[in-house]
Amino acid sequence: MSIRAKIILSFIVFVILGSSISISVFWMLSEIEEKIEFLEISNRYMVEIQQARRFEKNYLLYKTNLEDVFEHITFAEKILGSHKEIIEKTLGKAHFNTMHGFLDKYQDQISLLEKGKSEEFDTAVLRESGSRMISFAEEFVNKERQDVSRLLKITKKAPIVLTVCLVLFLAFLFSVFMKQLFLTLNEFMEYTKRVGDGDFSPIQFNKSNKNEFFKLARAFNHMVKELNHRYEILVESQKLRAIGTLVAGVAHELNNPLNNSMLTASILKEDYEELSDSDKHEMIDDLIHETERSQRIVRDLLDFARENKITMKPLQIDKLIEDSLRLVSNQIRLGKVRLQINTEKNLSMVHGDEQMLKQVFVNIILNAVDALPEKGEIIVSVLKNIHEGYLGISIKDNGPGIPDHLKSRIFEPFFTTKSKGKGIGLGLSVTRGIIKKHSGFIDFSSSPEKGTVFNIFLPITEFPSKRMMNKIERDD
Repeated sequence: MSIRAKIILSFIVFVILGSSISISVFWMLSEIEEKIEFLEISNRYMVEIQQARRFEKNYLLYKTNLEDVFEHITFAEKILGSHKEIIEKTLGKAHFNTMHGFLDKYQDQISLLEKGKSEEFDTAVLRESGSRMISFAEEFVNKERQDVSRLLKITKKAPIVLTVCLVLFLAFLFSVFMKQLFLTLNEFMEYTKRVGDGDFSPIQFNKSNKNEFFKLARAFNHMVKELNHRYEILVESQKLRAIGTLVAGVAHELNNPLNNSMLTASILKEDYEELSDSDKHEMIDDLIHETERSQRIVRDLLDFARENKITMKPLQIDKLIEDSLRLVSNQIRLGKVRLQINTEKNLSMVHGDEQMLKQVFVNIILNAVDALPEKGEIIVSVLKNIHEGYLGISIKDNGPGIPDHLKSRIFEPFFTTKSKGKGIGLGLSVTRGIIKKHSGFIDFSSSPEKGTVFNIFLPITEFPSKRMMNKIERDD
């Protein structure tokens, strides 16, 4: 059910609840009104009966006021007749007939007195019917007064009950909607944070629950897909830039084996007849060696430039570092920078994509070469036992360092401290994205006295992180 439908349904329930309580209060007030009217009629009736009984006693004692008895009895009968409907509704038809029967008996006895038929007159019947009229009326009057009192108490409590019910209902709606809204918004905040960390996996949502958040999640997944596509373009553009830098070094490095091959082939051609078979074989071996050297240089560059699907697998960190350094060896040589490598054998294997991790090392080393003056130094070391489940690679240089006011921005896309034309500011941003995509992390420290050191930590195969395994499953 969509949020809009829930709000509409809640509004309908709210209206029904309010209407029900309002109708109940209206009904109780109507009942009270009828009962008050009945009490007024009963009081008038009782007054007439009591007056008739009073004059009746006067007549029996002093033989006076018999006309007054008739007058009040007649008024009482008129009250019963004119308000028959409301009395029957309140007491019921049977009780109304009983009340009227007592009145008729009483009136019959008074009529006998008036007609002078004393022999037929029965004092006991007169007193009993008169007494029963009053007691019967008083009984129902008392009962109706109790009902009125009870209804008034209920009516007093009704606004409080209404307010409490509405507050509870609103509190329930608030808790339900706020819980759904805040939980879902927190999830989306986590998603955005995850995307900011370089994880472009889509949101997994329940397709059967097609509410507003479903549409938002679908739009979010579309956005993430486009971001991932553009991120891949950025990665490739940075990779192409690195390739352009490497090509200059490769061209210089290829020049030596090509010159050697050309010189050897020329000598072999000119002195072929004069050379011994052993010299010929030696020169052919030189040609093969130089050709293989050229082939290896070109193959390394092609492997680095090849666009492959991300393949997460165990990798030997020493071989990975060695292959990466071979790619940038000419830039290191041309920059007249010293290189020191501190690795060990039988290191734990890291989990990642070979080409992407090579790009990480190439980016950082090329940045160091650009920053170092002649006779600068780069030290590549392996860090063990710093973070459990991770193997670290440290790339340190003794360059001028990064100014303090720029340290917080070095991983921002398109931010660079290089001169115009030397960089576009994507190297470190892409590097951090690749490392986070591998469920690793990177930190750095820098000062003018000690230079800059980047520490890269990658998960090892013995302890692959749960997040990384989930990411691999999603990528598959």
